Order: sequence, then C-alpha cells, then structure tokens
Amino acid sequence: MTTLYRRNPAVEGAPLHQETILFEPGTNRFCMLNGTAAFLWEQLRQPATAEQLSAEVCRHFAGVDKGEAEVDVRRVLEELRQLAVVEWAP
Repeated sequence: MTTLYRRNPAVEGAPLHQETILFEPGTNRFCMLNGTAAFLWEQLRQPATAEQLSAEVCRHFAGVDKGEAEVDVRRVLEELRQLAVVEWAP
C-alpha cells in the first residue's frame, strides 16, 4: 500500500524569501524549511505520495537524479512527520 502524506491542518506557515517558517501549535514549536523542503510543503497542499513528490522535485529542480530525489524526499517527509507538521493522510 502506498502512503499518502499531507500537511498537519493545525500548522501555520509563512513564506520567507525561498524558505518557509512553520508553527505547530500542539508542540508550540517553530520550524524553518530550506528551499527544497519549502517546495515540498507547497506541494503538500494536496495529499501526495513520496513518489509523486519526488517526480515534482525532478521536474522543478534541474539535474536532480530520480533515485536521489526519492531518498531525499522520504528523509525530509520523515523529519517533518517527527516534527508533527506533516502526517499520514487517511
């Protein structure tokens, strides 16, 4: 079964140049996303799989290897999930 990821609906985000600042009220923590993670955050306006997100990374960023993109996307998703700003979609 393929896992869908989505934004935690309680999290507030604000763009800052090429980055994004997130606030998760449940933990009362802020999180600063770099440009690539901010791109993934934007893509998660709709639930998506790691494979779909990896494909979008390859389309958006020049010269990105598909295999590396998938490894990196999965790592970022897991970090964001541990921070409670991304969750598995029902």
